[in-house]
Amino acid sequence: MSARKTKQKDADRQSPTIPKLEVNKFLQQVEQRAWTDAEKELDNIRQKSDGGQWSRGYVKALEGLLLTFRGNDDKFIYLPRIMMASTPEVLTELKNEFAQFSASDIHGDYDRGFFKALEDYLILAPNGRQATLRQSSQKPSDQEPESKTIMPQQDEE
Repeated sequence: MSARKTKQKDADRQSPTIPKLEVNKFLQQVEQRAWTDAEKELDNIRQKSDGGQWSRGYVKALEGLLLTFRGNDDKFIYLPRIMMASTPEVLTELKNEFAQFSASDIHGDYDRGFFKALEDYLILAPNGRQATLRQSSQKPSDQEPESKTIMPQQDEE
């Protein structure tokens, strides 16, 4: 096996490196439809990720989110349709499903990274539960009070 392939397999076995601050900014910009800024953040994420299969899957899912929400005709696109028509319970179930897929050894590293990005998006989606990715992995009592949300608060009507 070549040194390059061995090095790549070693990178895949290590814990993935994804810059969470940039991901938070990217997802916020996608929600705000700030496409140019989102593309710049996506480039930063690509440069800072470790290049392993998990990271490549994660970045590819972010690219897919950008392309999905940038397009004007999303009536045939699964994620925007389900998010528009679903209750918070359905979205939570979908997020949990993505979390199971991202943690399952049945799926390859690339797929686990891909599903983790979708899970992170749903954590940050505008369904009333704004959080940063750092906060999303903590229990509510462990969250720091000075942490800022990345999504603007939605007014209840």
